[in-house]
Amino acid sequence: MNIESALKKDGITVIAPLDSESVNEIAKSVSESLLLAFPNFGFTFESLYKRFSSIKMYMADIPHGLSEASYFYKNNSIYFRDGMGLADLKKFAVHECIHNLQEVTDEKGNLSRLGLCTFKGSKVFGMALNEAAVQLASSNILGSTFENVTYYGINFSTISPNCYPLLCNLISQMAYATGEEVLFDSVLNSSDYFRNKFVALCGENVYNQIANSFDKILELEEKIIILQNKLQSIDLSSSRADSISNKIKELKANIKNTYFSTQELFITTYFSTIFKSLITSSDLDRFRKKLYNFQELAGNTDNYYFFNNFYIAMMEKLDKRFDMLAELDSHSTYLIPRKESTFSKIIKYIQKLLLKREFEIDKK
Repeated sequence: MNIESALKKDGITVIAPLDSESVNEIAKSVSESLLLAFPNFGFTFESLYKRFSSIKMYMADIPHGLSEASYFYKNNSIYFRDGMGLADLKKFAVHECIHNLQEVTDEKGNLSRLGLCTFKGSKVFGMALNEAAVQLASSNILGSTFENVTYYGINFSTISPNCYPLLCNLISQMAYATGEEVLFDSVLNSSDYFRNKFVALCGENVYNQIANSFDKILELEEKIIILQNKLQSIDLSSSRADSISNKIKELKANIKNTYFSTQELFITTYFSTIFKSLITSSDLDRFRKKLYNFQELAGNTDNYYFFNNFYIAMMEKLDKRFDMLAELDSHSTYLIPRKESTFSKIIKYIQKLLLKREFEIDKK
């Protein structure tokens, strides 16, 4: 498919090329911001500026619901939504310039890799995973902070509330396990560092399942956009409009279910794997804090208790492990009664909160 056909397929119509001065300003801004955010990844301003300033940039008509900018690797071009000022052009160029930086081609010039996404013939793996990771990196470059939002009936925290918010939350959960620096190294340098570390922690099957869930969520969101655009048509009958609205509700429910099943798979696999490696009381305490702090990233909804129940179950296991370590400690003496462990106190406190919440729900 040639470039014109590809653009037409996405509904993009080119208006005019950006002037060279604007292109250079954008390249300079993105290069400086990327270096400031990631100073230890081996980049130089000169190499980044040279690369980004060679990208062809255009203003274009872009359909409602699509991203504000799109990068096409086949002609090394970025297409921006018409009407943007220079400040917005610089902002939305960050994500697309990272895609340019990610490109890895084979000896025939065919794209073989784009960050976390791999291309093998007609098979593409990890496209949505990479989009989320690039947006996470872009948000860090732009100095964004996490916000609490609600989409599809899910309450969650995300650094990107307006672009891939749900996927950015899930990729942040994965980075919670590997460390963000590991993720960003793979995103910017198109390496297997992140994948290998995540697989070591959770297994290859879990990594593949999560990557496929990302693709599913992105595909469902794209279908919703198409249907929402159809609802804007003045020629729709009321019965047709109702049918489309019901379909949108189904898709949103599917996204919600996919999100929670993905989150639960990660929580169960990651924390259960780490628990097996705990040896010392210090390990137990670090694990407790790691699990407790994860609640800041965990998505939630009405009458959803998975994380709370998992937390209590893990605290009970920690308490037993703590008792076992105490018994093995040759320096321990129990001439005086042993104090109740921190884990036991936490378990009892959470159980009281849950009982109180269930009692209040029953009263309603």
